[in-house]
Amino acid sequence: MEKSSSPITPPAQAILTQLGILPSSLSEMTSCLRRTHCRAIINWLTRYQSADASQLGQVKGYLEAFHHLCAIQEWNRAYTLISTRLNTPTRDLLHYQLKLWGHYQEQIDLFSQLIDHVNPKLNSEVNNILGTAHQSLGNYIPALQYFRRSLEILNETDGTDLETGFVICGLGGVYYALGDYPRAIEHFEEWLRIAGAANEIHGVGIAVGSLGNAYESMGEYAKALDYHQQHYKLSRQQGDVENEGAALGNLGSVHFSLGQYPQAIEHHQQHLNLARQIDNRQGESNALGGLGSAYYALGDYSLAADYFEQQLALTKTMGDLAGEGNALSGLGNVRCAVGAYGEALDYHQRHLAIAQRIGHQQGMTHAYGNLGNVYSALADYVAAASCYQQQLTLARKIGDLMAEGLAAGSLGKIALSLGQYAEAMAGLERQLEIAKKLGDRTREGQTLSDMGNVYRHWGDSRRAISFLHQGLHIAQELGDRQGEANALGYLGNAHHTLGEYEQALSCYQRHWDLALTLSDLAGQGRALEGLGNTYQQLGDLDRALDCHQKALVLAKRICDRSAEAAALGNIGSVYDQRHEYEQAIEYHRQDIALSRQLGQDVAPGLVNLANAQS
Repeated sequence: MEKSSSPITPPAQAILTQLGILPSSLSEMTSCLRRTHCRAIINWLTRYQSADASQLGQVKGYLEAFHHLCAIQEWNRAYTLISTRLNTPTRDLLHYQLKLWGHYQEQIDLFSQLIDHVNPKLNSEVNNILGTAHQSLGNYIPALQYFRRSLEILNETDGTDLETGFVICGLGGVYYALGDYPRAIEHFEEWLRIAGAANEIHGVGIAVGSLGNAYESMGEYAKALDYHQQHYKLSRQQGDVENEGAALGNLGSVHFSLGQYPQAIEHHQQHLNLARQIDNRQGESNALGGLGSAYYALGDYSLAADYFEQQLALTKTMGDLAGEGNALSGLGNVRCAVGAYGEALDYHQRHLAIAQRIGHQQGMTHAYGNLGNVYSALADYVAAASCYQQQLTLARKIGDLMAEGLAAGSLGKIALSLGQYAEAMAGLERQLEIAKKLGDRTREGQTLSDMGNVYRHWGDSRRAISFLHQGLHIAQELGDRQGEANALGYLGNAHHTLGEYEQALSCYQRHWDLALTLSDLAGQGRALEGLGNTYQQLGDLDRALDCHQKALVLAKRICDRSAEAAALGNIGSVYDQRHEYEQAIEYHRQDIALSRQLGQDVAPGLVNLANAQS
């Protein structure tokens, strides 16, 4: 949609008349200080012409005038000024447009000056807006405090049910972000009751959309889809393009959780189109991030990186530091997946620095977790454990149970890598406990599968298979096809360890079939590796070689250099077994060279090379 070149702010004279501040009245002011500030207000609103095309540049005159109004304690007029309706596609109020653009800190800077200086009705609204802005930045403790203060004011002033309901919804959003899904649902259902009784259709839409997010996080995907479809229909009926896009984005998120990546991409693309139509930069950023995540899950790392790069460029234009951090996080995950660990560390460290700068505590927990993942891939388990421990400490500080569970589980996986099986199980048991407490069935199933993997390494493959079947059952029950695929891969490994090669082949083949259905290139590679290793054990070297060669092609296609090195080593091993030692030597040398580049352990490759040469 072509953007209009006309200013988004209304004519200055109308605003000055509304504020009761006119050039003709300056001479009547006896206070020199007041006259100086009022002259500055008039000049900012009438003479300022921004050469800066950025969003904040276009409204700078209003923001500067606001500060001058506060300097002479004209609090209500200052509130009126930032409640000016702009000439944007959605015709939103200035302070809400800042939210759409993702300028949460600017919102906080403005409303922090008004708090306790305006009348009680407005003061409740000021606290509510501050709560929402702090929540968006991951500052959950201040957010809770502002929402609770807003409710106190409404109780003291006999606020309406609808006013109370808006704040209850905000509180529910904080509990959702903190991973307390049952309490979040309680608040969202109360808001749904209030909005429905008042025939506040917009509020009903927000309520059902929020309930959809909560149920998705709990793994109840059928419920989540139903709520998001209700939100989508209500938004369409109202012609509310912003929330229609948000509902599409949420539908995309559920399909992503279900491993239905093509459907996720379709919905995120629709969200992107609508967001661009109304210049909703925050929605556009969210949609780009959703598309990047979906293509990342599909193993299309090049396209994923392209979407994250677009998100990064957009958030920088917006000045949205939290969004910039999210984009850096996505790029870091892509670089880690392809074995570019140095670049991955750089991206995640930049994300961490931004999160620390703006006090986005949830962003900090994600950044620590991602840094731990990179160090884990580098086999630097001390550094990885340090990052996960910082993630755990911060998650407990802000009461984010979901992040606490992830950190505990990650520490368990580090212990597994170090052969500390009891510690590994303790971490995963804590993650399982939290998943059950939150009603997060998806995470419950995934954790059971991870516990099965620990038992396999611990030498108890029979118990491993029992846990893996539990994880598989939950994934199948929820329709979590990605979780199902992962559990099947682990089951294949367990049967392979027990020498039950036919059962292993069956699991790997089902993993392969699911990965094909999901267009999961990385998963296809892992399934091919399992099939190749099993065929090799069965003496079917032709099939083994075919599987490993296909895995090599896939690894190169998605630029996964770690998987490429593994495939080279596996091909070399097959040639060893076929007594074709010259080819074996060539592949082992390539494996060693690539592993050295990646900073990985080359000892196994050197042993294989020595055997072939001997």
